[in-house]
Amino acid sequence: MSRSRLPGERRYAQEGEALLLPFMQSSEMVHMGLGRLDSAGWIPPCAKLPHYLHNKLRVRRQFGERVCACLPGSAAAQRELHSLLLAHLCRDHALRYALSAGCLHWRGPGGALRWPLHGGEPLWDASCWIADDLCILEPGERGYRLTAASLAAPSYWRLEEKIGRPLDAIHAPVPGLAGKIGERVARFFDHLLPDYPVWRSNWSVVASPELLQRGGGGEGGSERGGDLYLRVERQSLRRLPKTGAVVFSIRVAINPLADILPVPGAPAALARAVRQLSPDEARYKSLAPLLPALHDFLATRG
Repeated sequence: MSRSRLPGERRYAQEGEALLLPFMQSSEMVHMGLGRLDSAGWIPPCAKLPHYLHNKLRVRRQFGERVCACLPGSAAAQRELHSLLLAHLCRDHALRYALSAGCLHWRGPGGALRWPLHGGEPLWDASCWIADDLCILEPGERGYRLTAASLAAPSYWRLEEKIGRPLDAIHAPVPGLAGKIGERVARFFDHLLPDYPVWRSNWSVVASPELLQRGGGGEGGSERGGDLYLRVERQSLRRLPKTGAVVFSIRVAINPLADILPVPGAPAALARAVRQLSPDEARYKSLAPLLPALHDFLATRG
């Protein structure tokens, strides 16, 4: 089965993984850029799952409810997500996942993993099966709000500042979003159908390969000097058919920025995207402090 992809977007093989380059499709920061997903491609497999799981377990021990939080009314949606994701993995990724003796088993090039299925935290347990972070949004008086999330690889935002808040408040820091596509986002959530999941992607350039980047004073993650990395999020949105909640998945991939150099047109496309960023957009992407180094990289190697 062919992989779902955004119109005009390209993927490039990189050490057995797909190197996703969103700026090759659109240089604008604020755009919906949604592509339809085949349900079988909802959560893509990951050969490096042990790496992501290690990060999730480590940051949960360190940060607790600041990386995994659930409001009391979200239990039904959590359980539905748990069941739907389990069925998806065993049906659509049977080469990697299998049920046996009351456990979900994963086998990949990095080894083998096993999870008992009788845990008491449906969202957290489900998030440990995959590389993606998982967020649940449910309708409220002010539109959809974030009611539960397992967020071990945020890109410069903090779950404790977003949990329980509606979409407009969650997206308030995004420069220009309210004026450009705020109403479209709200309408999209109202009309998303269970049989039509969608996906999009975005990018930034960072100075650290750490998955957890909470931002602010260096808490969680680090900014290492010297090297630059391309940080890409592959996001999906899927309606849960029974509860009506929307699941937002986030897969973070981090590659040395030099990995784009062999890709025809990629350095030039990134240079164009960087030039088009407003100062507010560069600050929002946490890119502003890196712009001199990034310009030097693109000038000397692009």
